[in-house]
Amino acid sequence: MRLADCLAPSRVLVPLPCETLGDARAALLERLSASGAIADLDRLQGRVAEERGEDMVAIADRAFLLHYRTDTASTLQVALGVCPLGLKRTLEDGTEQRAPVVVIVVGPPRSAARQLQVVRAFGRLLPKEEVIDALLASPSPEAVVTLSVFSDYEIPEQLLVRDLMTERPRTTTGDVSLRRAAHELIETGLAALPVVDDEQRLLGMLSERELMRHLLATEVLSDVNSRHAPPALQSKKTVRDAMTRQVLCVAPEQPVAEVAALMTNKDVERVPVVREGRLVGFLTRGDIVRKLIGS
Repeated sequence: MRLADCLAPSRVLVPLPCETLGDARAALLERLSASGAIADLDRLQGRVAEERGEDMVAIADRAFLLHYRTDTASTLQVALGVCPLGLKRTLEDGTEQRAPVVVIVVGPPRSAARQLQVVRAFGRLLPKEEVIDALLASPSPEAVVTLSVFSDYEIPEQLLVRDLMTERPRTTTGDVSLRRAAHELIETGLAALPVVDDEQRLLGMLSERELMRHLLATEVLSDVNSRHAPPALQSKKTVRDAMTRQVLCVAPEQPVAEVAALMTNKDVERVPVVREGRLVGFLTRGDIVRKLIGS
């Protein structure tokens, strides 16, 4: 499947005769409804009006990427509009965002995996200046759907780890004090931190489990004198003293189904995603559940 397969001239507006993102969204939703992709437009508009943060990705000065999972959609469909003067979006603090391109992806729950792949594909293409320039130069809907940037983009048959992983995850280093790293886990609500070196090579993992083991070994199960060791001595402990070096890693190109089965069989909650030994992402069971089952 290629990205161009998700596009059709009947769902493309070039030029888009709107000034605001809200008006552009309404116009494109009507196009989706007219094409038969949406069975109940009013119901979907009610869902859209909730304006959940996860529904949209704003790509600065280039595009707005909106996506909705709804049982009013019969199939996975994409609508696209181009406004050369730019579409305006006003944020709650009064600041404005403006971009010339808007893409809406809708699909039923059963197409969740494929929808994520399509959203990711647009998310990778729309930040590119040459893609926006090509869209702005397109004189008609037919010209848009035949652009090589869409016809050349092939979507894998299976959902891959890179489609779900968190890119550029929060990390720590081996030399960071254990107390500081523990506070970071508590303050951020994260359950684990990958440990990397200066070149982002994965060295290990520090999680609540390792912290608990370290506390049991150094505080609870030690003798009275060591339990009351001076603070200066305790502060010398670093992440390297507690982290585990035995870490199950996965690659960004692995199928999610394969990794999910592996995580279940190994009873692992989270895995670093590495390429040639360097950390490129992080995947948790929660990511898989939220992004595939969540609406």
